[in-house]
Amino acid sequence: MKKGNIVRYFPGNNTPDGYYSFFDYIIPWKKSQRIIIIKGGPGVGKSTMIRKITKELVERGLDIELLHCTADSNSLDGLIVKDFNIAVIDGTAPHMIDPKCPGCVDEIVNFGEYWNESGLRDQKDRIFYLQAKVKHLYTRVYNYLKASKNIFNNIEKTYASFANRQLIEAKAEEIIEDVFAGVKRRDKIALQRRMFASGITPEGSINFLDELFSNVSKRFILTGNPGTGKSFVLGRIVDTAASKGLDMDVFYCPMNTQKIEHIIIKELGIGFVTSVKPHMLSYIRENDELIDMNSVLENPRLKHAEEDINQDNLLAWSLFDKAVKTLSDVKKTRDELEKIYSSNMNFQVTDKVGEQILAKILSYIS
Repeated sequence: MKKGNIVRYFPGNNTPDGYYSFFDYIIPWKKSQRIIIIKGGPGVGKSTMIRKITKELVERGLDIELLHCTADSNSLDGLIVKDFNIAVIDGTAPHMIDPKCPGCVDEIVNFGEYWNESGLRDQKDRIFYLQAKVKHLYTRVYNYLKASKNIFNNIEKTYASFANRQLIEAKAEEIIEDVFAGVKRRDKIALQRRMFASGITPEGSINFLDELFSNVSKRFILTGNPGTGKSFVLGRIVDTAASKGLDMDVFYCPMNTQKIEHIIIKELGIGFVTSVKPHMLSYIRENDELIDMNSVLENPRLKHAEEDINQDNLLAWSLFDKAVKTLSDVKKTRDELEKIYSSNMNFQVTDKVGEQILAKILSYIS
């Protein structure tokens, strides 16, 4: 039997405004067959269980979407069997998720039932200390990101002041005409799933662009400095696709959660990728269409601002790197918390719970 495929992305992210979640936009509750929400503290085996279930489902030829965690990019916050609208999701902080349709769609599995409470009570003071330290470190992370964003905003405004708006709008119209010519409107409301293709993590800025866009037939690759209209063009594409009833996966920017960075329109086999630092495609295919948005800039006037832009870039990325370094301190602290909880867990029982969840998923599929 042919193995299933795996695609990966981040359902939530560390941003200048704190932790931002798109969990509610990934799988529509009303269309879901079953959503299993896992509750429990750090280190209780949620991610390990999700990984084991994924392995079994992929071996059975099922395609899986893996939801990665920005607290640790190697850890998992959930899985989705998209063709069957089934999900297993970590519903603990910071992405708190509770049932919306208890019983008929979603259910809770509480791993807290399988830990040694007396052992955790003995570690109460240490747990409180580590939790407070994590909270303090995250405050620093978000402050660094906010300061970095403010400077990036200045750079964007500078470039935008030298960009020809008419050329940006003309480029958007040209792409829309190319992509949607002859595409008839579907008699349905377009579904827009929202997520992040890249994450700000303790390991740095991690992205899954190559994997996400590997099976897209036609790819438009947007490059160019901030402020040159990339997000504007993508916004116009989303609006046009929505008006034609086309479903989309829309990927947003961790540094600005209102800014669109990438789009996949599977019904057309088309994808749009913003390939700029820190998320760049590893390779370009022969049939990729490259769109350099720097072509809208009035370069002679821009030369006078280059020194300020270079200085701002150095400062903004320095602050971004401080945020990443602090996230690595968060991870070290969380690792200590996980050790306390994992040493007080009955993993023999949780392994059996994982087997029961797998059996339930397979029963829904069959």
